[in-house]
Amino acid sequence: MCESQHLTLSDFIERLRPGEDVVVEYRSEEPAYLVFQALIRGVLKSGKGFIIVDDLDQLHVFRTHILLSGGDTSIIDSAAVIKMGGILPTGKVVGRVDMTKEPPVRKKHYEELLAKVEGEHLFRIVVGFEKILSSKRGDPREIEGIFGYLIRPHLGKREKITIYMVNADIIPLETLKELREHATRALMVVFSREKIGLQVVKSIFPEDYGCEISIQKE
Repeated sequence: MCESQHLTLSDFIERLRPGEDVVVEYRSEEPAYLVFQALIRGVLKSGKGFIIVDDLDQLHVFRTHILLSGGDTSIIDSAAVIKMGGILPTGKVVGRVDMTKEPPVRKKHYEELLAKVEGEHLFRIVVGFEKILSSKRGDPREIEGIFGYLIRPHLGKREKITIYMVNADIIPLETLKELREHATRALMVVFSREKIGLQVVKSIFPEDYGCEISIQKE
């Protein structure tokens, strides 16, 4: 069980180890943009760089929610972004991956773009991945191609930590369970009028279980 039971987001980020894949699950009715905003600020506070992987224009949604709620979007606007499908340019787009191509072609192009921008960018923050998985609902071969070419090969790569922010209401349950199994840690958003936070529901480190991570509302 979690030794201190409660952690700050900064403390949690410092615990993450290079090579990890972390899944953060939220629901459609939750203000997920607050969690996204806190994550990128927490990574910057830790002194580590990040890139954003924008699947099917989800970054535009988060940015717009932040803007309309009175928040500052400058961190997003200046961030390096790789687009996986979609049409809306948000942030500093360094390249696009054509999602109509076969998985091996997507993998090659994605890794070429990563090689261009990673360097000091230890963190990859992926948003909108649930939309890609949902669009392949009912196509097990395509789902396996996504996991086999775009997800599993990056697990354990010591030059990065990947955080997937996913809407658990959109992903087919079987696929969501596979993503949780793959992840080194899985967290769920805990939201109420009084507070917002994350709860650890899966970890390769048993001492993490039961941890709650507090997020300060802006």
